[in-house]
Amino acid sequence: MRLFSFLLLFVASLLHAQEHKIRHVIVIGVDGMSPDGVIKAATPNMHAMMANGSYSFTCKAVLPTVSSPNWASIINGAPPSAHGIWSNKWQVRDIKDSVYCHGKKGYIFPTIFRVLREQKPKAKIVCFAGWWSFVRLVEPGVCTAKERTLTTALLASRAVTSIRLRKPKFLFLDLNDVDETGHKYGHGTAKYYEAVEEADKVVGKIINAVKKSRMADNTAIIIIADHGGIGKGHGGTTPQEVNVPFIITGPGIKKGYKLKNDPQNYDITVTEAKMLGLQVPDCWEGKEIQEIFEK
Repeated sequence: MRLFSFLLLFVASLLHAQEHKIRHVIVIGVDGMSPDGVIKAATPNMHAMMANGSYSFTCKAVLPTVSSPNWASIINGAPPSAHGIWSNKWQVRDIKDSVYCHGKKGYIFPTIFRVLREQKPKAKIVCFAGWWSFVRLVEPGVCTAKERTLTTALLASRAVTSIRLRKPKFLFLDLNDVDETGHKYGHGTAKYYEAVEEADKVVGKIINAVKKSRMADNTAIIIIADHGGIGKGHGGTTPQEVNVPFIITGPGIKKGYKLKNDPQNYDITVTEAKMLGLQVPDCWEGKEIQEIFEK
């Protein structure tokens, strides 16, 4: 009976992916980017995505509103109460005696990178990160390419080249300069908006690379932030820290649609998995964001 139920769910996932014609998912994560930044900075590429896709300015970060718990939730499909990452001090050695999601002792909570690798062994999976600690959140050996890259310019170049040469099934790009600028100069400052504008230019380069690689007809592009900020910091419970932008465009995605319901950031992981035709692990707690899809 359990096998029959699994087969039904697996077939439903395949049909879902076919219905929306999505074969590739690209996620651009912008550390520390608030909705205010998207709205007030000159962000023509993000606004073009909003016009051609669905979006929310009240997607919810998990608490505490710091990077590690939130990036982990965004790639793990679950909140910190499930994946166990509560601070930026977390290291893999901290869970050497822990077991997550029916896995082996010392293995981190399953990320979408690992789930994709296990279900589609030949998939090309890429992760480029600007924040030095991001790569520790991803299991070793599951990515075709996984790098920490020093500058945003090099990060964008590596991503564009990867799209052109690899046409990856899943690509995650982590941009860090907006967060660093927020800490140095303050959220809502001219310097902060300039950093958001630079991130928008990277978005434009990714969109152009997808078009030139003839992937636009079957690729979903997602923009998400781990947290917002207030003053020169974050970590609290204010709307400025908790609300983050979520933008998605691609085949089968509603155009110019502002979400009526507030998604959790870990709902995005489940939505990505469904679009790629994956069976969602039973320990993931996110829900598919169904309202973004055309009927």
